[in-house]
Amino acid sequence: MNYQFHPSPRPSSLELLSNEQLLNIYEMAVEVKASPDFIEIIKNVMSGRNLIETDKPD
Repeated sequence: MNYQFHPSPRPSSLELLSNEQLLNIYEMAVEVKASPDFIEIIKNVMSGRNLIETDKPD
């Protein structure tokens, strides 16, 4: 199944979490090898909060 994630105009459940909660979920998702799409969604939220650096082309 191939689909594109489209953010909702309302905050997602991930966006309502504290930074610490979000980081914990990210670590658990990586540990259990969750869906790459789910991990990417978490990384997008973390990037929006400047919790991780994003790879930007030079």
